[in-house]
Amino acid sequence: MSFIHPSIGKVAGKEAGESTQFLGIKYGSLKDRFSEAKPIEYDGSGLNATKYGPQVETRPNGVNIELGFIQKTLPTPDFPGLSDIEGLNLNITVPAKAQAISGDERFPVLVFLHGGGYSIGGNWWPQYDGAAIVKLSRDIGKPIISININYRLGIAGFLTNPELRAAGYKPNNGLRDQRLALSWIARHIKGFGGDPENITVAGESAGGVSTGYLLCSDNPIAKRLICLGGAPPLLGQLSIEIADSVAQSVHKCLGVDSAKPSEIVSDLLKISPDEIVELLPPGLPLIPVIDGDVIPTDIKLSTLITQDPNVFPGSRKIESILLGDSKLDASILAYSGLFQRKKDIAAAFRVSAAKTLEQHPAALETLLTHYSLDDVSTTDLDDDAALKRILQLINDIAFSLPVVEIAANFPKDSYVLAFNEPNPWDGPFKGEASHILDVAFLFQNFNEHLSATQAQGALALGTDIITYVNGDVPWPAFNKTRHGMAVYENGARKYVEPPNPKDIGRHPFLFEFTAIEGNPSQDDLFQIVSNFMAAR
Repeated sequence: MSFIHPSIGKVAGKEAGESTQFLGIKYGSLKDRFSEAKPIEYDGSGLNATKYGPQVETRPNGVNIELGFIQKTLPTPDFPGLSDIEGLNLNITVPAKAQAISGDERFPVLVFLHGGGYSIGGNWWPQYDGAAIVKLSRDIGKPIISININYRLGIAGFLTNPELRAAGYKPNNGLRDQRLALSWIARHIKGFGGDPENITVAGESAGGVSTGYLLCSDNPIAKRLICLGGAPPLLGQLSIEIADSVAQSVHKCLGVDSAKPSEIVSDLLKISPDEIVELLPPGLPLIPVIDGDVIPTDIKLSTLITQDPNVFPGSRKIESILLGDSKLDASILAYSGLFQRKKDIAAAFRVSAAKTLEQHPAALETLLTHYSLDDVSTTDLDDDAALKRILQLINDIAFSLPVVEIAANFPKDSYVLAFNEPNPWDGPFKGEASHILDVAFLFQNFNEHLSATQAQGALALGTDIITYVNGDVPWPAFNKTRHGMAVYENGARKYVEPPNPKDIGRHPFLFEFTAIEGNPSQDDLFQIVSNFMAAR
């Protein structure tokens, strides 16, 4: 199937039921793996968009790793390969046959930023295929366009060092790529039947954090934001000094640590994508850097609460924001090293937290007692149960707390959801509303593997997000009510106002705890999580 795009020329796509998909469309060109991406210019000769484009430099088995987190596999397309310079591409699913795209109707656009801790991810992964959610949008009479993008990860996306900066290479390529993709979409999506003035950016986990960082942009392009399973300050940001220290570890892993400073950049550029994936161990903190530009300052929860327009100029242009967490989003951290540290983990956590809150010993004891992690409560507790309690504490601090505080202080309309559907599949978190499960439900690609009840829950979540993307109100705004929120559980969505622990599965303890004069601040609580996760 093909059609004529006004600026690109003849574009060939692939049928997906009553929709059409355009796959592997490059939105940025790269001179090398560290260069700033440049926008693609077209000469009208058209393009073939019937196959997925290559993945950026990241682990080829990343798709299976994430499906493992979800605890359910899906049929996976053929691996499209790795590339250091050809990976900046996007996939578009439109709710019409290709020959109908040139009509007068302009559809709202949903752009999705995948998660993966800035380490793994790919827009070709089957869990993010846009065909099913676009079909649902057609079925309910609120058609949308769905777009998934690649952006650079790992060293290509987030490595910086003095040598790279001296050579003119900027930090935060991964975040810059995301913004270039949005610019491409704003410029060209009208030719695919989309409305460039009606773009919603959604992200999950690291993608949700990235979506939140659009608030730091003077031109976020998005009209609405959706942060699921992660929002700033989750994952944090590195100072230039710490990023340079991380770079030393990278140099050692890649065998360039003995190179002359004048040769480091060229040596890094010579290494093949396959070698980088093979040589770099997981766990290196290759994450956003405070560069005074894309990340203007150290963005803590207190920074987000103030909503300083000088730090968050994007708030002036973004119409509304929707945030949500799963009841045990912190399950992902078990895979990020805590499973390997499970032996005597309660005692290790107490030691780490005591160092972080050494000025607040009484408050720490109150905190530990609330989560049954104090000495007495854990005397006969096995390590698996202790890990679960630690994950719940981390979840409340790093996932739930930001959702409520950001929503409560956002200057425009905000909406909040709590995802409580239990994971139905065998694995360590069966029965828990685990990380990424909300997005698995959202994109409708697991429905045939769900019970009839949970499939209805997926439809409820997808319908509400589609409604929001269309600019309609899915439920009353959080910051214009008594903090009312939507709760997805038992195959349905209910609206709860005001929220209470029984109805939403969240407890207000941390808000009450940090409100007591002399107690640790919310930023201090985040430091507990950061220090514990960094400990080895």
